[in-house]
Amino acid sequence: MKTVIFSYRLVSDTGFAPCIDNNTFSLACCKGGQVRKGKNVFTGLRFQIAKYKEQYPHDDIYVLGIYKNKLLYYARVTDVITMLDYYSDINKIMFGKRTDHIYDLKNGVLERNKFLPHIHPKGDLQNERDKNGVYVIISNQFSYFGTSAPLIPKNVLDVLPQFRENKKYFTNESAFNIVNDFIQKSVYYNGVVGKPHQPLKASKSGGCR
Repeated sequence: MKTVIFSYRLVSDTGFAPCIDNNTFSLACCKGGQVRKGKNVFTGLRFQIAKYKEQYPHDDIYVLGIYKNKLLYYARVTDVITMLDYYSDINKIMFGKRTDHIYDLKNGVLERNKFLPHIHPKGDLQNERDKNGVYVIISNQFSYFGTSAPLIPKNVLDVLPQFRENKKYFTNESAFNIVNDFIQKSVYYNGVVGKPHQPLKASKSGGCR
């Protein structure tokens, strides 16, 4: 069994992606796929994590989110389900009311609902990008720091994503050791530590950007 850490940078922190309502972490929107020349491309972080878990079901998988050179969150992936499952009526009841519940499942198809209409508006290309992520990342073992996010030291930043790409690190790699050493000193699994930087309730913007 190995450990792998996926990392990426966020351009906003609204409590939407990731969503941390009810002390459950979900990455259901953003970090999906692309649409290029009218064709769906399944390259996003959510899709990558799901396929890794499918291929290596016994490995420990973590996700690290960076916001303005700070550690926004660190989550152990405890479940991966499809968007169709996540947005089903039964799972909406099970997970409770959540900020990322912007889609409904109708006749086996995801449709944009009326919740938070300014986020990934109905008919927007971002709807298709969301759906091209296919999967939802779930965690009940995470630290989300929000406005209490600690600064990431330069030596750690040097091996983390610099732009919009994502990276992954495997056990015993030098970069893994650098990142993991920082995590061990900074992270504890106690759910939500701080509030989002730009809570959606107080903002008319948000989403992936």
